[in-house]
Amino acid sequence: MNKRVAVAMSGGVDSSVTAAILKQKGYDVIGITLRLWEEDESCEVIDNAHACCTADSVNDAKAVASIIGISHYTLDFRNEFKNDVIDYFIKSYAKGYTPNPCIACNKFIKFGLLWEKAQQFGADFLATGHYARVIYNDQRGKYELLRGIDRHKDQSYVLYQLSQELLAHTLFPMAELEKSHTRELAKSFRLPVFNKSESQDICFIPDNDYKNFLRGHIPASFQEGNFVDPKGNCIGRHKGIPCYTIGQRRGLDLGGPGGPYYVTALDTVNNRVIVGPQDELFSRVVYADEVSWVEGLPDDAPFRAKGKIRYAAKEADCTIYTDDNKLRVEFDIPQRAVTAGQALVLYDGERVLGGGVITND
Repeated sequence: MNKRVAVAMSGGVDSSVTAAILKQKGYDVIGITLRLWEEDESCEVIDNAHACCTADSVNDAKAVASIIGISHYTLDFRNEFKNDVIDYFIKSYAKGYTPNPCIACNKFIKFGLLWEKAQQFGADFLATGHYARVIYNDQRGKYELLRGIDRHKDQSYVLYQLSQELLAHTLFPMAELEKSHTRELAKSFRLPVFNKSESQDICFIPDNDYKNFLRGHIPASFQEGNFVDPKGNCIGRHKGIPCYTIGQRRGLDLGGPGGPYYVTALDTVNNRVIVGPQDELFSRVVYADEVSWVEGLPDDAPFRAKGKIRYAAKEADCTIYTDDNKLRVEFDIPQRAVTAGQALVLYDGERVLGGGVITND
């Protein structure tokens, strides 16, 4: 009997092609689309970008499933998504962090609840449209999570929390593809989403106005306060800590002889935004907690690897020290604008070793 694969179908081109490829390869494919949040009709989507997990996306996924010839199911995870992703996003900003909700969604929803439900449908594997690779290394006896071939689309960074158990049941058919090839395949499969635009980074804020979203949930965090320089001198007034992130220069409206100013720290206890010159943005030592290891904790800690402090950052050489569920990472070259709430992900060549959530200390 053919192995059954549950494909997480968002209604976008990547997951649609994923389902088509697996069906072509002979798998018993079922499509599952998740309803994750309630759309706000007053919310305008910018730049024609689509938001995943909406009613329209469900309809697109159903249409694709019909063309491919597979069964399709819609699961309502709106309560779980609110508790595990949206509330996490809000609480993170309330304490001065800048979170990555996609990582939380992957951990709790896609590779958590969805995989549990997929098994109830008899699935042997869960497949998504992520641009990353999974291989089994016979010599090491380990599943390895590798970066995608298309480095511009590589999404291994947001998958660092996948365990050996999960990788054994995970398929990433997009692993070897370039994005342009993906759209060509979608056309060849006659999928109506072949030219569908990219989804928004934060799906539950489709107009991209996260500040307005946060004002509706944590209005107390938008109290005005002081901009202070490195010596503690007040040099202006800010509009609320969630309006700022580490490394920000634009929108500060600060002048004076000490400028240009950049945000170097967020003091939520005293409602202060600390600003300073650009050279104060660089950190050699980075701390992280909530640590996950793809292949288990390396035996030779401390060890050398490459670290990536945000999705768009380049990997940089570093030494990793471990202590229980925490990391202390010393970079050879100081990193710019290290931001609490972002993920610190560790690589050994193509392999993802693991990572954690950056903290202030």
